[in-house]
Amino acid sequence: MDINIEATIWYLILLDCIGANVVALFFADWYRDKFETLHKYFPLTKSWTFVYLALVLWAGWLLYRLEILPW
Repeated sequence: MDINIEATIWYLILLDCIGANVVALFFADWYRDKFETLHKYFPLTKSWTFVYLALVLWAGWLLYRLEILPW
């Protein structure tokens, strides 16, 4: 099965999701100090990044069932 645009976009979003979870779990103080203005509008919390991870995994499961993701 060939890699298509949907799979590529999903893998990029998965990388972003994993990065957001790592920052929320281990580097929350760094994010707050480094991005003071952005932190006011987009606070990085563990619960929201977990919801983000759950939604991305659910979308991946759907793409896998449609045989779009080649893993």
